[in-house]
Amino acid sequence: MYINSEHKKAQELLDEQKFEKSLIAFNKALKLNPNHPDILSHRGVLHLHMNQKKKCFDDLELSLRLDKDYSYRYAALAYAKDYFGDLDAAIELYEKAVQVDPEDAISHNNLGLLMEKRGYQKKAKENFEKADRLAEIHEGMLNKMDELEKQEESFNKENTETKEEKSNPLPKPGSLNIPKGEPLQPKKLKPDAQQTFGQVSKDLVTKKSVFKEFIGFVKNGFKLKE
Repeated sequence: MYINSEHKKAQELLDEQKFEKSLIAFNKALKLNPNHPDILSHRGVLHLHMNQKKKCFDDLELSLRLDKDYSYRYAALAYAKDYFGDLDAAIELYEKAVQVDPEDAISHNNLGLLMEKRGYQKKAKENFEKADRLAEIHEGMLNKMDELEKQEESFNKENTETKEEKSNPLPKPGSLNIPKGEPLQPKKLKPDAQQTFGQVSKDLVTKKSVFKEFIGFVKNGFKLKE
């Protein structure tokens, strides 16, 4: 989700690795929405790519202070701390991330990697196992989302066809060529779900496209695209 048009532009330029232009757009975005944690966090990632340690930490730390109940804020800063060589701080932040959100599979995985670096094999294994279990659960949720999406499409199609039939004039007698003695079967519409899967899992993900990207991220060993 983009907070404003400059934020969107900045992120697109970052994806294209046009760092200087991206920074200009991020600065403009923050003028439109001062101290917005999402924009600050994304600009912090830009500073990381530009190898600007202090600016990176400043943005990510402020983003965290403004949004302490979101595990990603801790994980983003943890990633930056690890990137710039502060392993102990990174471990502490990842531990806080999984405390805030015990179902944060990526943070569990990354915490396991750092525990492994420190030689804490048992703790590393525990976090890897949690990450694997959560990844399997999330993938099952994605499959369920696909299934419900297909049901919704089918229901909408049938509902549209029913409305079109009602809006059409009655056919002339004999024009349907229905065999005698065989009554028309009514359409069996699928029942409405009491609550959509997206509503049930809104705390996990808000867009299916984002969810698919997450699953791909998990399957690829939590590696970013190069």
